This record gives sequence, structure tokens and C-alpha cells, in this order.
Amino acid sequence: MASLRFLPVLGLAFGSAFAAPAFAQYAPVQPAEAEVAAARNCLCLEQAVESRKFELDVRNGIFEKARADMLAVEAEVAQRRPAVNVDDSNQVDAFRSLLARADAARAHYEFTAVPDQQRAVGEYNAVVEQLNASCKGRSFSTYAWTAARQNLTCPRN
Repeated sequence: MASLRFLPVLGLAFGSAFAAPAFAQYAPVQPAEAEVAAARNCLCLEQAVESRKFELDVRNGIFEKARADMLAVEAEVAQRRPAVNVDDSNQVDAFRSLLARADAARAHYEFTAVPDQQRAVGEYNAVVEQLNASCKGRSFSTYAWTAARQNLTCPRN
């Protein structure tokens, strides 16, 4: 029974004696510069996708607001049209003003909101395609990822 008491102590002594020299024998791994450059490119493309996604979300919000504004004023036109007294110049002028607002809302939607949203979708899709073409299915060593993240500066896309 006395010999069993010393086993944990011996295990600790052997464990510490063998663990430290094993790590000290290996030099740090330096990844190839081409692998670091490719990993850096993928990291930058991921940042570009996130940036484009944010812009796309903003544009989608603007697009939906312009659409809702246009539909609301067009609904108001449809509601007021039958009630306009054509013999009352004030009512006719007010209705013409409402029609002008409806035309302006439709023009803003068609000529600003839709093209801006389509451009944002196109830019987002292009960056995602570039990320997929360059990085999908590729794997990099942990050393390459670490080196690529150090002082990472990406071009503005």
C-alpha cells in the first residue's frame, strides 16, 4: 500500500520532465509568404462582403421606404379621386397637388431607389462571387491565418 501513495508524485515528476523539452525542440513554423498572402486576400474579401452586406441592408431599407411612400400616396389618390368636386377650384388644385406628390414619389422610387438598390445587390453579389472563387474550399494553416491577421490592411472596395 505504501508504494501506491507515491504513484501520483512520480507521475507528476515524469510528466513535467518529459513535457517541457518536447516543446523546446521545435522551431516556430513560418508559413510560406504565398499562403499568408492568399489568407490575407481571403480575410480582406470577407471584410468586403461584410461592408457590402451592410450597404445592401441600408439600400434595402431606403428602397422599402420609397416603395411604401409611393404606395401610400397612390392609395390616397385612389381614395380621394371619386370625392373631388371638379366645380370647386380649391379641391381641384389640392388634388393636382396630390397627383404631383404621387408622380414625385413614383419618380423617386423608379429612378433613384430601384437603381440604387440594384447597384448595391450587384456589388454585393460580385464581392461574394470573388470570395467564393478565391477562397471557397481552401484551407490555410493556423500559422498563415495568424500571420495574415497581423497588421491586416485591406484596400477599400
